[in-house]
Amino acid sequence: MTSDVADSGANHGESGNDRDVRVVPGHSAASPQDAEDTSAQNDSPPPPPGPDQAQLGAAEPDAEDAAPAQPHVRVDARLLEAALLNLRKRIAAVPLVFEISGAAEVKTERAKLLSQIDDYLLPRVRRSAAPVLVALVGSTGAGKSTLVNSIVGAQVSATGVRRPTTNSPVLACHPDEIDWFAENNFLPTLPRVRQEGLARPGRDGLLVLAASEGMPRGIALLDTPDIDSVVQAHHEFAYQFLDASDLWLFMTSASRYADGPVWEVLQHARDRKAALGVVMSRVPGQYRAELVKHFTAMLDANGIDAADRFVIPEVPLIDGMLPPDAYQPIRDWLADTAVRADRRVAVLTQTMSGVLDTFKTRVPAIAAHVEAQVVLRAELRRAAETAYQGAFAEAGGGLRDGTLLRGEVIARWEDGLAGGDLRPRRGVKAPNKKGRRARRGPSRTAALNSSLRSALESFIVSLADRAAEQVHDTWRGDPAGAVLLAAAAAERARDVRAKQVFESVFGPGGQSGQADSADADLAAADAITAADAAQTAVFSRSSPDLAVRAARAVGAWQDQLTRLVEAGDTRRISFDTDALSLVVLLAMLGEDAPQAASIYTEPRQILTPVFGAATLTEIMAKARADLLDRVRLLLDEELVRFVEVIDAAGPCDDVAAVRVYQAEFSLEAVR
Repeated sequence: MTSDVADSGANHGESGNDRDVRVVPGHSAASPQDAEDTSAQNDSPPPPPGPDQAQLGAAEPDAEDAAPAQPHVRVDARLLEAALLNLRKRIAAVPLVFEISGAAEVKTERAKLLSQIDDYLLPRVRRSAAPVLVALVGSTGAGKSTLVNSIVGAQVSATGVRRPTTNSPVLACHPDEIDWFAENNFLPTLPRVRQEGLARPGRDGLLVLAASEGMPRGIALLDTPDIDSVVQAHHEFAYQFLDASDLWLFMTSASRYADGPVWEVLQHARDRKAALGVVMSRVPGQYRAELVKHFTAMLDANGIDAADRFVIPEVPLIDGMLPPDAYQPIRDWLADTAVRADRRVAVLTQTMSGVLDTFKTRVPAIAAHVEAQVVLRAELRRAAETAYQGAFAEAGGGLRDGTLLRGEVIARWEDGLAGGDLRPRRGVKAPNKKGRRARRGPSRTAALNSSLRSALESFIVSLADRAAEQVHDTWRGDPAGAVLLAAAAAERARDVRAKQVFESVFGPGGQSGQADSADADLAAADAITAADAAQTAVFSRSSPDLAVRAARAVGAWQDQLTRLVEAGDTRRISFDTDALSLVVLLAMLGEDAPQAASIYTEPRQILTPVFGAATLTEIMAKARADLLDRVRLLLDEELVRFVEVIDAAGPCDDVAAVRVYQAEFSLEAVR
């Protein structure tokens, strides 16, 4: 069922708001059958069309081909208003945060929908008794302002040879009805001013209200900027007024009627199913029949055969106005729309129904785009999580298959084994902690420890680097992901530069005094060089400070390993605790190594007599679990970088699309 607002009566002098909406299924303002029904209701035939209108207009169809008029069905305007407000709220709230395909078009379409609801639908529903607003729109130099002045009988719109002439729209209406438009109901966000005296140019974006006794009651005529103006703002302004008007009166000249912008507007009116009148002006007498015939054929070919059509011949102006016989058919047509209730109902019904009918496809298209945004967000996050989950799985295997027991580690192991530092000493008391500290230094055990720690730290960083590169490449393959990465990199680069400028002026941390030695050491450990800081903006590798955080994590884990070893049963054989911890680490890293080299097999052989097979297995399991937990934490911290990039784009409501669908369904239910 289609719906539109219609005044419940023809008395436009009423001050109250008409809260009834007439629903007219399949009603067309230009239908000949409507005219027959109207004349029967009013007991007086409608005035015949003017001679120019008859020449440009299409012949009426046979009565038997005309669809029978359907009765008006009243609906509660409050329900329609509530449904429109709900739809507006849902459309305005939809999150459009990712630059996916069609994002720019959807943002533009959302703005148009909100504008149509705010500028036309809601004002018309709330003030259905307001005068019919006719937007006069057309080509440059078609004579729109001259026609307005002629109909009004006064110079209310500026004319001239300069193009474009109209740089601000002029709305002409009867003085008793100017308050309808002075209030912020029609185009509520548009500033307006009342015209006093003769027409004068306004400034762009300003609506000029011109009250004149020459305007028929019940109708307002709006002179809009040229639709083919070279000033883009004028072009957009004209379309905004079209979307806020009840009736369109399109005007073009005999020299411009075939131009592209003319047919863009006419096709837009056809698609909108707006009530429409067409005027061809400045038609030379000797070419009148040929031009009218061609223009009529073009209108019919473009599906605009039901429009009211008029011709204004090329005639000299009288005091800047058209002679009465040139514009009178148009003025009579406008007055007829204002005074005949059925005509008014038909116009308002057709235009509002045309707008609301477009919502059936336009609103779901926005909802579908919102769904695509939610899907994209999930895909981007899933790609990041999958990459780091893969890195963690690789870590689980690399910490037990002997991958890290290569190169320098093997050399240090063999050196320590040959020197006896990594073998138990029977009958020799294990050195205490003080003794261990005294022996620690450039020993073979310390060298092995350094190489093992370096291998572990490098392994963790390499895992994070590969995961970051995988995420970066996956995101770069998607236009939206590429935009996110570029924006995040630029933001991080700005932060780095700002930090460097701040520290160059105030010093690190903004402190002018000297920190104590402990704080200085900590600051040195946490410091990131300027070159590394610049890499913060690069997402194809791990964070610049990951190596520092990995070193801390490995160091803390080794301390925990030492505590596990000390808690084991070492009473039977004397063994330096630090060396024993390193041998346990070697045994853990090579537990599942497929090779039979000594570095994979001998550590376990050394440790089994010390702890026993069961205790050794338990110690290695606990140590490995603890190390994996720390690696997982580091990788999760790296993953957060990409999650923050997604979150920085804006919130993405998973059910926003559903709310939009529901709001559109509710609107259709009350129509």
